[in-house]
Formats: sequence, structure tokens, C-alpha cells
Amino acid sequence: MDTPSMPSWTRGTTILLVAFLVAGFIAGIAVAAITPLTPSRTYATTLTNTQTTTVTKAYTTTLTQPSTVMRAHTTTLTLQSVVVTQTITTSVPHIPLTFEVKYSRQFEIRLVDGYKIVRDALNRTLILVPRGQQPPPGLNGVVVYTPVERVVLMSATQVALVERLREHAPWILDRVVGIMWGGQYEWYFEEVAERLSQGVIRDVGPDYSPNFEEIVTLRPDLVIIYTFPGSDLPTRLEELGIPYVVDNEYLETTSLGRFEWIKLIATFFNLDEEAYRIFSEVEGEVSRIVSDIKRAGLAQPVACWFMVYRGVVYVAGGQSFPANTLAMLGARYAFSDLESKGSVTINIEKLLSSCRDADVVVYPTSFISSVQDILSEAPELGEIKAFREGRVYAYAPTIFQLGYYDTEGWIRDLAIILYPNLYPGQTTTYFIRLGG
Repeated sequence: MDTPSMPSWTRGTTILLVAFLVAGFIAGIAVAAITPLTPSRTYATTLTNTQTTTVTKAYTTTLTQPSTVMRAHTTTLTLQSVVVTQTITTSVPHIPLTFEVKYSRQFEIRLVDGYKIVRDALNRTLILVPRGQQPPPGLNGVVVYTPVERVVLMSATQVALVERLREHAPWILDRVVGIMWGGQYEWYFEEVAERLSQGVIRDVGPDYSPNFEEIVTLRPDLVIIYTFPGSDLPTRLEELGIPYVVDNEYLETTSLGRFEWIKLIATFFNLDEEAYRIFSEVEGEVSRIVSDIKRAGLAQPVACWFMVYRGVVYVAGGQSFPANTLAMLGARYAFSDLESKGSVTINIEKLLSSCRDADVVVYPTSFISSVQDILSEAPELGEIKAFREGRVYAYAPTIFQLGYYDTEGWIRDLAIILYPNLYPGQTTTYFIRLGG
């Protein structure tokens, strides 16, 4: 669960994915190393909902006004030829909405003069303006009218976050009109697959060469993208005058940092409260998993996270996403001394020296089906303890979609792999234990 985009390819086309297999599958490039369950930065703002009205009436009556609007207005009613002008002034209680970003280093959401202001992964400013209102004077940034009604997504991980929000807002998928790589994925979200096959959601081409003509035709209010070296997508969208926001969740170094991007996506749909509720549930479940491991007082397992491709060994750096996740779960990562947030290349000798006594090996790809597939590339790996004891795991094909959607389940899977005695009889969903 490392890259933002991973189509379903045949074995013969895997050469085209070397860059992602190395930089994505192995580690993910990160902007900061943080301790997963210790919030490092909190920015909080509270929204209050106040409604002001005035009442002029010539008789005694009671009218109830819903408390869901955020602006004053006047309602004129005619009852039995008597004109009643309502201008009721009330203070309406509202659930506090806190824009809190605890784990991610790459985005923030603020409230300025009553408008939500988003800073995205490229440090760009977006001003979210409620439909029917005018942009605020004196604030500079890209204006996006919310809630957005027509959205183009760029990756399966973004779709996964939309699907998680859909549990609370079933209508949200109706707002998705296009997906890059849409026709190339093997989709594990049935509704998404159906809408793509029916043309309700359009495939707008690959990330490296999108179909801009199709994107323009779709008239999106917003395109949610990620960036990578050599991509001219931001420039082209700016030239076309299409608003976009940069979601580089795959660069985060922690599981909660990655999942926290649900808050950014949700804010464009005015689903902030739903996103914070979901995130709090996931955070709580992850904390319970970590607490259970600590209370059990089990021996610290040694784990290795690597892949061999054409004789070159790629390992996740000591400050990478896999390394931080393993550390969060109390494991000792064999390459914690490699001060890298991405992947590192080493030789077989170094690999064997560091991993010979490893209890667990995670081989981060779904393109293999047995240990023999690995040993055919590097027979020496058979000397590693995890290979001898049958504790070698690869990714399940569902990991990039369902594993991100179910982040707490993905982390629970890894805990099961590391501490099988703590979870007797339980099997994993997003990792596959490889046989001979």
C-alpha cells in the first residue's frame, strides 16, 4: 500500500512499473519521519453556526426555522391575507467543527473570515467558497465552489477514501465523473467498476498522459491529483483553467499520515465532520492494536521489507513508511540504520547479513505467488530464518484499494503477521503468506 496508482497488469508488463515497484512498493518517499501515534502538530479552528432573523407579526403564532444555514435571511409568508415578515434572531447550537491535522506534514485546512482555506501538497492556496456566495476580498488563491459537484480523481487510493466517506454520504460517488487509469484497474469497489463499464464515470487516460479533451468535456469543479517527477499535469490544468488540488498522500511516512488525507478530500464535499469521525475511529482502532501488543509483552520480532529485481536488492529505508509502521507495532526493523525515507539499494551480502535471523519477511509486490518465485531471483535468500520457517508474505492484489480504505484492517494484518500467538487462528486479508 505504497503508491497512489497501481493498475492491474499482467506479469509480462511489470517492467513498465519498475519505478513504482522500487520507489512505491518498497517504501514511499516521505517528507518527514514522525512517531505514528504522537501528534506532532495540531491546527484547530471551531466553526459556530449562528442565524439571525427578525419578527414582525400582527397576531400570535409560532414558526420554526431550520438551523442549517449560515447566513441571515428574511422569509415572507402570507397566511389568510395577513403578511408576516420573519426576522427571528436566535443562537443556534452546532457541533463544533475542528480542522485538525495531526500526522500529515503536507496539507492544512484553516478558517479565515468564515471561508475554508486549504494548503495542498505543493503549498498552493485554495479558497473554498460556498455556492451562491462571492469569493472574499483580500484573500489570494484558487477559488473552488463547494460542495463540489463534478470531480475527477487520479488514483485508486483517492477512490478508496471517497468510498470510505460514502459510508456516511452515499451520494458522494455521484459527484465523481472521471478517474485516471479507470479502465486499467482491476476494481475491488463494485459500484465504481459498474459505473466505469457503463460510462457513468469516464476513464480519462493514464497519469503520465491524461486525455485533457475528455477532462474538459466533463467540466469538473475540481481535479484531485498527485505529482511525480516529470509530470506536467499541474501546468496543463492551469492552462485550461481547471481547478485542482494536490494530494500526495503516498509521500507520507506513517499509516495515519496517509489516511488523514481523507480530511482534505472531504472538505471539498462539505463532509468535514464525517471525515473527522471516520479518522477518529481509525486512529482509535490503531491505538488499541498498539496497546494490545504492548500489554502482551511479547518478544520483539525482527522484520525485513525488501524486494529483489534483476539482481538488485531494494530495501525500505529506516525512516520510510514500512519502517515507521513496523516500529509503531513494536517490531525491530533490520534496516533501521539506513537513514532514508525512500528505498535503498544494497547487495545480497548486506541483505543476508542484516536479515539472516529475521522472523518475518515482507516482499512488497502482488506479482509473485510462491517463495520459489523469489528464490529463482536470489537462491541465497533461502538462508534467511523467515524463509526456512515459512513466514514470508507478499501483497494481496486488493491492498492498494481495500487495504487503504480499511487502513486499520491493514495494520491489524501486519500485527497478525508479527505476533501470530497474539492472534491465534486469525488470517490476513491484505497480505498473502507464500508457500513453497
